[in-house]
Amino acid sequence: MPLLAPDAARDAHDEPVPGARSRPGAGAVALRWLGVAIAAAALWSTLRGADLPSVAALIASVGAPMMALALVPNLVARLFQAEASRRVFDTCNPASGRPAPFSRYLALTLSTEALNMSVPAGAALSESVTFYLLHRWCGTPGPQAVAGIAVRRALIVLANAAYVGIALALGFGHLERASRPLIGGPGLPWLVVLSGLGLLAVALALAGALLSGTVASRVFAWLKRLPGQRVKAYIDARAAAFSATDRHAAALAERRPALAAAALLLLGMWLAEGAETYFFLRLLGVDVSLPEVLSFEVVLALLRAAAFMVPAGLGVQDAGYVAFLTALGVPAAATVGAAFVLIKRAKELVWIALGLLVFFGGRAAFRPAPAPMAGSEATR
Repeated sequence: MPLLAPDAARDAHDEPVPGARSRPGAGAVALRWLGVAIAAAALWSTLRGADLPSVAALIASVGAPMMALALVPNLVARLFQAEASRRVFDTCNPASGRPAPFSRYLALTLSTEALNMSVPAGAALSESVTFYLLHRWCGTPGPQAVAGIAVRRALIVLANAAYVGIALALGFGHLERASRPLIGGPGLPWLVVLSGLGLLAVALALAGALLSGTVASRVFAWLKRLPGQRVKAYIDARAAAFSATDRHAAALAERRPALAAAALLLLGMWLAEGAETYFFLRLLGVDVSLPEVLSFEVVLALLRAAAFMVPAGLGVQDAGYVAFLTALGVPAAATVGAAFVLIKRAKELVWIALGLLVFFGGRAAFRPAPAPMAGSEATR
């Protein structure tokens, strides 16, 4: 994320996405190829045990109308995500001019999610692009954008922790049943409990630090210790931006109802993504309950986050689905799992294509959103 770069933000109307023209370094290239290798190996592991003619027959049995309907859960998740972003960033920038319409936040969400799903370590890139699009499409100045992005990330982690809690409450027994086939012992549910508690601790610590309005100042003080006069001069020239970021983060702390609503919307996003898996499996005739699906969906969401170098967890998450279906005793789990992951990945390709279309089309079609009103805190 391009932290605290108001000069770049002012020029964002005429500049491409930050980093778009730069060549990737050797580390980035190695990470990319490592992700490709992991994805290929895991995807091969997923498909090799499947009866491919039966996979094709299963997918064909779903039919085109139901395939189109399968796009709806992801749309619901993106609508929740976009509305959560609108509440966070409009709250973060209350003194600006006319608020950006919901359609801008939806376009931003579709665009950044497409990047998140399609490139290695896509979450980091999508946050950088979010910074750019917030200025370009929503009129959010740099300090407000940085504060809002950081607080929204804390809310996403908090909502994820709540999602893990709901899944554990409903599906603890299903995780116990799948634990021995998957890890050779009874500890899987407790690993998920520890993961959920870890997410909750991280979310609360992050939110507490950010909303205290002191994080940017601490980062500024640390950067001031870096050697080199040119570096120090560069940092000193941006002292006002660091202070403004802290002010806007502290202002967010005074608008807790809006943040609570955003957190609930983000929880709805996680639940919609879990419901999507349930819907896809039912389309394929798999007799599973929603608690069963949620019990393994949270585990695979954590696995996907851990495999951040692999675009959309390709292969890694897919192998996990087959493993869980096998552990839960689903008949012909390898074949059903292969059909499921192919449908799921085809759905993602549709949303990636749509998101990239929105991104490149929006850059040309959307006029820059209005700048903050004169005299607002952002312009001081």
